[in-house]
Amino acid sequence: MLFTVFVLSAAEPVVTPGMVGNWQGSARIIVNWCQQTNLPVRLKIQRDGTVTRSIGDAVLTQGVFKQNRGSVARTLNLKTDYIIEGQLSGPIIAAEKISRTSVKMPLNFSGTNFVGGVHTSGSKFGGKRNMILSAAGLRLQRTEGR
Repeated sequence: MLFTVFVLSAAEPVVTPGMVGNWQGSARIIVNWCQQTNLPVRLKIQRDGTVTRSIGDAVLTQGVFKQNRGSVARTLNLKTDYIIEGQLSGPIIAAEKISRTSVKMPLNFSGTNFVGGVHTSGSKFGGKRNMILSAAGLRLQRTEGR
């Protein structure tokens, strides 16, 4: 009996060296129940895929940088290449007392910046107290320090 052994190589790292470091930018809040129109985003992406810093006034915790689509979805232009998922600590917009527990940021990387959006946890109904806070047009640029 002949057995063939396949050696699986380690998966390609999701975070490339050009993605590691500090990033900063803002997105336009697109929900009509929020008075604030701009959502500042500051991120620190580590080689191991962990992501920290802040979304609005909230601290990003347990942030993870992951692939968001495969080659078929890329060919069909579905989703984004990457997504950051994490928990939020504190209000995302303190002045309006808006708090959410988690966030997802679908992103594409051009080699020099990230572009995408921000979507928090929440429901599709319920207004300021419960609804998903969404922001579009996020553009992150590298800042000093790695």
